[in-house]
Amino acid sequence: MTDRALPVRQSLGRGLVAAALVLTGTTVLAGAPAVAAGSVTYVDCSRGAAGDGSQAAPFNSVAQANGRTYAPATRSPSPPAPPAPAPSPAGSGTAAAPIVLTGYGTGALPVIDGGGAPDAVSLTNQDHWRITGLKITNPAATLARRTGLRVSATDGTAHRGFDIGGLVIDRVAGQTNKNSPTTEDYVQSAGIVTGASGTNSTLNDVHVHDNQISDTGGGGLKIRVGAMAVKGAGVLIENNTVKDVGGDGIIASYADAPMIQYNNASGVGNGAYPFSGGNFAGIWVLGDRDPTIQKNAVYGITRMSVADSQAFDCDWGNTGTCTIQYNYSRDNIGGFFLDCDGCGTIGAAQQVIRYNISENDCRMSSVSAGRSALHLYNNVLYCTDRKFDITLPDESVVENNIWVGTTDSRLPTAAGISWLWNVFQGVPRPTANGIVGDPRFVAPGTGGDTLDSVDGYKLRATSPALNNGSVISGNGGRDYWGNPVSATTKPHRGAYNGPGL
Repeated sequence: MTDRALPVRQSLGRGLVAAALVLTGTTVLAGAPAVAAGSVTYVDCSRGAAGDGSQAAPFNSVAQANGRTYAPATRSPSPPAPPAPAPSPAGSGTAAAPIVLTGYGTGALPVIDGGGAPDAVSLTNQDHWRITGLKITNPAATLARRTGLRVSATDGTAHRGFDIGGLVIDRVAGQTNKNSPTTEDYVQSAGIVTGASGTNSTLNDVHVHDNQISDTGGGGLKIRVGAMAVKGAGVLIENNTVKDVGGDGIIASYADAPMIQYNNASGVGNGAYPFSGGNFAGIWVLGDRDPTIQKNAVYGITRMSVADSQAFDCDWGNTGTCTIQYNYSRDNIGGFFLDCDGCGTIGAAQQVIRYNISENDCRMSSVSAGRSALHLYNNVLYCTDRKFDITLPDESVVENNIWVGTTDSRLPTAAGISWLWNVFQGVPRPTANGIVGDPRFVAPGTGGDTLDSVDGYKLRATSPALNNGSVISGNGGRDYWGNPVSATTKPHRGAYNGPGL
């Protein structure tokens, strides 16, 4: 650890309660002494002598801190100095008094350097931890199964209460090749990885937020909380920035109704440890029930994997409804969306893709082989720099979208695909239904790097797409910009439903 110390504190109305800090690459012995509830343990790796863990005489090594087992409402700080071994603290908090691992003092974030260990920080079969205000790194000369932070459940029970936020994770030499024999090493590598193995093991109430992840081999965030038969619950992944990671940007798997929102992912597949084999995607879900991906920006995926490299993916094993809404994507070499229910165990989820804006992605792909049904409505798909490459599931309803493309593009016309109430500019209309002409956007093709950079796709007052779309039941009630969408009167076509400008 370097730069400054880390305390862990929790206010319970009666003052500060500390969550003890355990920082080491070794495991804590079962017989390790327990820290008193409500205390704070301080660690400062720059100190020359080992202290007693108080602020006046902090521990001077992660190994010392890892020798304690922490109780509810304890606080765990950590200090400035040279890189320390990977923390692996023991003990659990409670919902009212979680254990907190964070930094204290002023200055730059304290640094935990895993030094090539499998995990720079790890928790196993524990509950109610908050980890925040740290910089984590884990570089190495060669790639291997490696993370910045790992949280695991392995004992066949349900664990809960993980708040992971405000971390800066950079330079983790995780495995970047998804092909055999390194497939599982790739799956288990990223900036932050959670996992549940063993019958009935689950992680629940997992909040991963406001982290900055960059240059991590294997990917950014891989949040697995259960298995096909028994899923974890309470997964919320939001407000994270993922940049130049050598693998998948964000994955949520084996969860009941996970929410992935307000994240920004760019340059996925690139970075200090670039992706090197198999397939990856920007943000995707696997084995979930009723997952939602909303209000994310994914852009600049320039490395083409074998078949994927899309911004968003409803992959195999999802059940209920897979909803992708209010997102913005641009310039992703693999395209906007992948339906991959046919890539593994069949879940046959209904796929609802609505109110998204895709700029120069130009591609959609389906490997469902008739196993899933797609409802694609009120999106903007703008592609003027190359022709569309669109494959849809055998059962698809495509309505109220605006397609702007090139004259050499061809949209699919299989018997199970219904085209209703769309607008087509440039790209030939696939059926007799739909408007052919300029949708009259305000300033198309001018999207930036954020959700709020796409006002150019609002409609002018002279647009032929105003007030003449199909009325859709259960339409979400609002457009990309938050304007209301009626369930009884005709909406606009495209992602905008406000007044013509």
